[in-house]
This record gives sequence, C-alpha cells and structure tokens, in this order.
Amino acid sequence: MDKTTPEIFVDVFERLEGEGVRYVVVSGVAVVLRGHARPIADLDIVVDPAPVEAERAMRALTLAGFVPSLPLSLSMLTVLRMFDQTGREVDLFVRYCIPFAELWADSERARVGRSFARVVSLEHLLRAKRFNGRPHDVSDIEALLALEARK
Repeated sequence: MDKTTPEIFVDVFERLEGEGVRYVVVSGVAVVLRGHARPIADLDIVVDPAPVEAERAMRALTLAGFVPSLPLSLSMLTVLRMFDQTGREVDLFVRYCIPFAELWADSERARVGRSFARVVSLEHLLRAKRFNGRPHDVSDIEALLALEARK
C-alpha cells in the first residue's frame, strides 16, 4: 500500500468510527480526500475536546497501535503527536483554529478505501489553510479552488 495516501489510515478510521469518536480529519489528508492528489506525511484529526470524548479518541488510537510522544494528559495540550510501530503518525488536536462544534457541524463523511472518515468542510479547510499560511497551504488553497471552479 502507498504510504502517502489516506488509505494507509483505513484501520484508524475504522477504529475511530467503531468507537463512536467525534473527530474531523483536517490538513493534508483532508486536501487529498477533497480531490487534490498530493503526498501526505501524517493524519491530522481534531477531536471533541470534552474530556470524555478526548479520552475516547485516545483509547481508540491506542487500540489501533498508536502511542503518544508525550506522557501528558490531553487536557494539558493543544495537539498530541502519536506514532505506531510502522512509523505512521497521527496528530490529535484538542484545540484548533476553528472551534470543534463548527468543524463537526459542517463536516462530511467521505469514503476512504473500505471505510469512511469524517472530513472537514471545504470552507473550513480553506479557512484553516489561510490561517496557517505556509507555502504548502497556499498551494493547497490554489489547487482546491481550481478543483471547485471546475465543478
């Protein structure tokens, strides 16, 4: 399997969905799931910051074989980087530039291989990319807007 496509995280999506985790995929994987083919390095997800929900996400990722890079509670962090034995990386955000309630309300389910994932809306994805403003964010914005214009 190509390690630079969202399908590399199918087992993670299945676990998150199966555990009923309230999460939204953002960043590079969301860009690819919205139709812009480009390499990805990791999976970025924003989870409901309510303590019980954040712990459900941690449990699901732990059961999927991921371990945290820091031995700290999610309540103390903005983002927690997690790795599995194969070197896959998941960045688990409990705080994000767009409130989780907004992300969740406008998110969409997208097929990823044999599974589904909850993906950030195009509007919110563009907003986050503009907020970050890194060179690859600018490229992603241009590509996403070009794709949208062709629709």
